[in-house]
Amino acid sequence: MKRILPCFIAVLLLITILPFQTSRAASMYTTDSQDVNLRSGPSAQNRAIATLPPGTPLELVKTTDWAQVKYTDPSGEVKQGFVLSRLLGPSPPESTRVRELASENTFLKEQLAAAEKEKAALLNKEKDLSDKLAKLEKAHEELRSGSTNYLKLKSEYDAAKSGLATAQENIQSLIQENENLKLSQRIQWFASGAAVLLVGWFLGWMSGRIKKKRRSSYFF
Repeated sequence: MKRILPCFIAVLLLITILPFQTSRAASMYTTDSQDVNLRSGPSAQNRAIATLPPGTPLELVKTTDWAQVKYTDPSGEVKQGFVLSRLLGPSPPESTRVRELASENTFLKEQLAAAEKEKAALLNKEKDLSDKLAKLEKAHEELRSGSTNYLKLKSEYDAAKSGLATAQENIQSLIQENENLKLSQRIQWFASGAAVLLVGWFLGWMSGRIKKKRRSSYFF
């Protein structure tokens, strides 16, 4: 009985720890400013099986000096190989993030320009409809009594009035969309600045720790 109890505890611990170990596949990114080779073995002498651009997401399998990783290429094929551990980090490099934010900002600017153009077109349409409505109102007043064209003019007046109301609704919608795009653009630039400051602080902190370790190693 005394032997069975420790064995039972060991098996129970193994059952609870094993799924945690197998499911803890970390996501890493290539942090070098240049392309990185994914090699077939943990050595620079092994052949390169893929070229990884900066900021490529990878699934970490095992890490030593050479990290064993899984890489999914653009075609969807999963490749497993080795990359120098010092070329990996928990987030993409700053240059990649800034490039992504710049691309997103360009897209938002294009959307904003298109919205401004559509807004200007609707404003012109509103002006034309307002002018037409004013003319119809004048004609309506002149022909109000006894005119044979009264019903026709009334129909045109109602149609113009309805068109004007629709144009005004579209303009209000575009104005709101325009404001939302401007707000999104400000948020993106703020997030970009915050990310740059955070990365700079982290790099400075890491540099300080490395210097402290080097100084301490000199004393030993």
